[in-house]
Amino acid sequence: MDLDGVVYRGAEPVAFADAGVAAARGLGMRMMFVTNNAARAPQTVADQLTSLGIPTDGTDVMTSSQAAAAILAEDLPAGALVLPVGGAGLRSALTEAGFRLAASADDAPVAVVQGFAPEVGWPQLTEAALAIAAGARFVATNLDATLPTERGMAVGNGSLVAAVTNATGVVPVSAGKPEPEIFRQAARRAGARRPLAVGDRLNTDLAGARAADVPGLHVLTGVSDARDVVLAPPHERPSFLAVDLRALVQPHPAPERAGDWWRCGAAAARVCGPEPHLEVSLAGRTITLDGADPVTVSLDAWRCLAAAAWSAADMGAPLTYQQVPVLEVVAPR
Repeated sequence: MDLDGVVYRGAEPVAFADAGVAAARGLGMRMMFVTNNAARAPQTVADQLTSLGIPTDGTDVMTSSQAAAAILAEDLPAGALVLPVGGAGLRSALTEAGFRLAASADDAPVAVVQGFAPEVGWPQLTEAALAIAAGARFVATNLDATLPTERGMAVGNGSLVAAVTNATGVVPVSAGKPEPEIFRQAARRAGARRPLAVGDRLNTDLAGARAADVPGLHVLTGVSDARDVVLAPPHERPSFLAVDLRALVQPHPAPERAGDWWRCGAAAARVCGPEPHLEVSLAGRTITLDGADPVTVSLDAWRCLAAAAWSAADMGAPLTYQQVPVLEVVAPR
């Protein structure tokens, strides 16, 4: 389960997140909260979730800081000197993994780990660049360009990492999503037999699920919208589509092909024409989608549109953003 954009936005809860998680737990599902946000310690994240009506223990939280520390631990001995560029969550993860923390590049660290924290600025980025130029390994907790907040999209760790890369020419190893290791670590910790990855961002949450060979559930409460999903490349495509976390306990019928049409429930969609375009069947009438005006569709219609568009793209007739409208998906009651 991703956090930013799925369970909360900054300090604000996402609608229906608490009820969705509670209902899923009631059916025996265990939640592991897996986040690319490296600024806070797992227990701090768990405390916030608990305050939002989702009782959580620190052992149920897997951060990209922990994943980065695990990557370093594979190659570096205990006690190795590492320069953290980030917040308390990153420092605690490195310490718990047995590393000593450098204060600056002058300490000659063998590695630099960069994670997001609001206080990261020019002094910290400069120390990172100096250490990397001197030969230190470079690991990033994640490469997310943006971070969802209650005010909108803020600068994410990937944008700050880009400054260090621009200064040094060194591209870091990334520990967080979309790399698969963080998913595998979370699944191992939970003892999962049939894991499901839940996220809002195609190029991290859902791409990571694909890379880890875990089915992905995409929700529309964060970054990637319904049109993004319809146009998703194969390595970012979700296995299941939903509006919000209530979908954890709802059925997910799969669209089935019938000639040119993809059908799911009462909805249907297809890609047709010499210049590919989408058609969708809504309330018994067929509508041609030209990308100009927003269209309100049911969840089943969105499933059909995605299946039709993905099939057409895989057959060499991909649609463009100009050919697909903004889609407002209505949650089932």
